[in-house]
Amino acid sequence: MKTLVTRKGNLDALRFFRRKLKKNKQKELEWIFPDGSRGKYPTYLVKTYLGKLEIGVPEGWGTRNPHLIRFAQRQGSLSPDVELNIPKAHDRRVSGLYAKDANGEIWLCSRGSFTAGRGRIPRDISFSHFDKWLYEIDDEGELRPIIPVCSLSSPTIFDDIATFTTAVQELKKRYKDESYKIISPKKTNKDSPKSAWRDINEFEGVKSSGDKTSAEYPYMHGPLCNQLKISLEKSLERNKKFIAGENKHIDAAIVARKTKIAHSIFEVKTASLPSSQIYTAVGQLLYYKTLYGDPNTHLYLVLPSNCKSSDTEKFIEELGMQVIYGESGKFKLPNGEEYIVSV
Repeated sequence: MKTLVTRKGNLDALRFFRRKLKKNKQKELEWIFPDGSRGKYPTYLVKTYLGKLEIGVPEGWGTRNPHLIRFAQRQGSLSPDVELNIPKAHDRRVSGLYAKDANGEIWLCSRGSFTAGRGRIPRDISFSHFDKWLYEIDDEGELRPIIPVCSLSSPTIFDDIATFTTAVQELKKRYKDESYKIISPKKTNKDSPKSAWRDINEFEGVKSSGDKTSAEYPYMHGPLCNQLKISLEKSLERNKKFIAGENKHIDAAIVARKTKIAHSIFEVKTASLPSSQIYTAVGQLLYYKTLYGDPNTHLYLVLPSNCKSSDTEKFIEELGMQVIYGESGKFKLPNGEEYIVSV
């Protein structure tokens, strides 16, 4: 993936994005910004699996093209949940960027710069929070980590933007509340891996796809992880015995509140067979079961819906594991039935 660096390239990408937006209802809405300034801009109302989004794409502000995003509200200040500014020409100081992948698709991306109130969140904290999203790109001759938000060609473009917006809201809340805390039992052995469940992702370094085949979708890893987490949290919100957990190794898990032992472990991959991702997932799931689970722990391989593969299903199921497919916050079994948390 490479950053779009010319004015023409960025303008073409912006026009493409606006064409996607114009399929939705438009109205003039006032936006309020952290410095107290206000402005009325054309805003599109978009339905997503997480609720309605309001997306404003005003005409350029000087050297930037703003992308204003928020969940629709009936009350409260009408300020952006996310403000992604795209430079008209290449500028690493600006928060957003457009990039093109090897298949020619244009991606809306973030450099990890977010504000909370009138302050800026340190980028190392942002990258830690978005660890599972990070992707390394050619940024005009330099390799730089970015957060892919959505492909402008994707049929799930607005669901992907909603997933990203929710993740940014969570980052801002945790930063404001200083709530990056370890979830651990009252009495625990310091060296026990079962005490290491966290309510955030840890930064493990920049993700790189390596050799990518046409059947791999590395940019979908972070969004799919977040969609899975949201789905599990909703399913368990009234359950007093289990929580949705994650840590620096595991993408998602259903964890017993009392013992911190994993009832179910989920590994997210973005390719089907033939791919080394699948072989790696098998080893990871079996190893994580010994670290965080017990003999009864259920193991799941989670793939994007466009990676559906009978060969992968057969291979995984013969090992006593289960494949789940996800898209736009919905997760289904290979037979098309909805995956339902059962604990």
